[in-house]
Amino acid sequence: MKAKREALVSLFTAMREGKVDEDIIDLLLLINSINGVYTTSSCSGRIGIMEEPDLGAKPLARWLIKVHRPMEFEEARGALRNAEKGLIFLKSQPPIFHIVAEDLEGARRLHELGLSSGFKYTTFKVVSKRYLVEINATEYLTAPLGRDGRILVDDEYLSFAVDLGNDMLRRSKGRLPRLEERFRALREELGGDELFYELAERFEVKLR
Repeated sequence: MKAKREALVSLFTAMREGKVDEDIIDLLLLINSINGVYTTSSCSGRIGIMEEPDLGAKPLARWLIKVHRPMEFEEARGALRNAEKGLIFLKSQPPIFHIVAEDLEGARRLHELGLSSGFKYTTFKVVSKRYLVEINATEYLTAPLGRDGRILVDDEYLSFAVDLGNDMLRRSKGRLPRLEERFRALREELGGDELFYELAERFEVKLR
């Protein structure tokens, strides 16, 4: 599968460059080792503070801070000092995986797998003749903090928002072991992919 080869090369290259979220590397390798499926863009979940020039202008937005673990209050307060222009939001987002299946039945299986693992926003659709499954959860938080460099909340509210965002991130990340368990069962059923192991050896990827 040419598309899977390209996706694997992209993944292994990103891993070499430190551009893959460390806490889901093993899970991404597991998924890609399964016959008939591969991942595209994925994220282990994150919390941070974003500055958007205007509502809906996400392509021009910038992160003042972004971490894939619970964020400390002082980190958040320090990042706000760098706010300059636009709307300021605290955002907490759950893990998200984009996975391509080689056929409709495979996409349905992945869809059921995501839902049964507690990722209730899991969907699938056909994109450019590919069956794309998005495994996604419900724990999203967007809290406004200010505008144009002016912080319009006090420390008590900021602390509350950070704590809530952290709790939501922990809750969603807590489902990752269940997701991994189900993908291991799927690999037992569908078998491993020789292309994956061939490229993993070439890129000197350590497999567990």
